[in-house]
Amino acid sequence: MKTSVKKIEKEQLKECQFRKPVYHFTDYELRERNRRLYLAMLMGNNFHSKVRVIFNTVEGYKEVFTTIWATTEKFILLKGGNFIPLEAIAHVELD
Repeated sequence: MKTSVKKIEKEQLKECQFRKPVYHFTDYELRERNRRLYLAMLMGNNFHSKVRVIFNTVEGYKEVFTTIWATTEKFILLKGGNFIPLEAIAHVELD
């Protein structure tokens, strides 16, 4: 991702106003993102692994390094009860 991304802590997510990424994703890119989110959830639940999630807010792109505990059709649930809407997620990086 070539846009500047600000790193934040997961506790700061409650202050974010999410919005869709500027880029329009293809069907393949959306399927790949959802596959990565599912794998991140499995890694989080089984191994407590953290992933890097880049998402868009009204202030610009931000990233958080955290554990994904659950995925739904509309949100991902993170450690600490925080969540991010799927439509705001631009990229998921698995380690």
